[in-house]
Amino acid sequence: MKNAPSTSAERPNLEALLHLLSDHDSRIARQIHQYLVDAGREAMPVLRAALRDCDDPTLATRIRGVIGDIAQADVEHDWDALLRTSEGELDLEAGSFLIARAGDPQVVTAPYRQRLDAMAAELKPLASGTPRQVVRHLNEYLFHTLQFRGNTRQYYDPNNSFLHRVLDDREGIPISLSVVYLLLGQRLHVPVAGIGLPGHFLVGLRTEPVFIDCFHQGALLTEKDCARLLREYGVEFDHRYLEPCSHAHILARMLRNLIAVYENRQEATEARRFRRLLTTLENRENRPHGH
Repeated sequence: MKNAPSTSAERPNLEALLHLLSDHDSRIARQIHQYLVDAGREAMPVLRAALRDCDDPTLATRIRGVIGDIAQADVEHDWDALLRTSEGELDLEAGSFLIARAGDPQVVTAPYRQRLDAMAAELKPLASGTPRQVVRHLNEYLFHTLQFRGNTRQYYDPNNSFLHRVLDDREGIPISLSVVYLLLGQRLHVPVAGIGLPGHFLVGLRTEPVFIDCFHQGALLTEKDCARLLREYGVEFDHRYLEPCSHAHILARMLRNLIAVYENRQEATEARRFRRLLTTLENRENRPHGH
């Protein structure tokens, strides 16, 4: 099937085709679905307007499916561009917001980047001490003033992994809260890195063996504390677990968490979307570097 024309003059055709999405003939419905997906971003205003006014549950579900597939195509395009343009360390912020867009096609991420900028600006007057002093100020601000916290009530809610929802709700799982911490640390030039313990994600100072547990209100842990934590998970301690992990590792771990959540909820379509991103990322990490 040829791509749909992208001029605004074609919008009446898109609106007319929308009604065929609810056709009882599934073959016709699939063809219309693909036609609208091929129309891409041009179709989004028409689709969103139709969804707002739709009182047919079948049609509404199918419209959401088209919106999701268009958004996923956009995300995959931007994800591929991110992986191609990053010579070394991936852009953690860009990657995290792309994962959020894969989960929530309606999200506009620019205001959330601005929110992180504003949070860092509030902290900047306190960011001139030693790394440990800055960490204490960051902890006080993030976990006490703003009351970011671990979501112990709904740990397996996928929203816990989407950066915009974590910023809105001020709760998440260890890795998503750690990503917020790392992005603020980047803005404040604090030498922090992700620490990917088996079963639990931390933030570590690069300058000394201090580890921040963002899921438990920024509790400061020593190496012995980390070893004890691993024993509680039934894992034998290895110093390599305390080494900083790459941004690619963090993004892959976020994706694996989401895949597991959606597979457990038997939501195969959503699981496939995140698996596609993970596969592309893993292919990047496995190919030879230097050429």
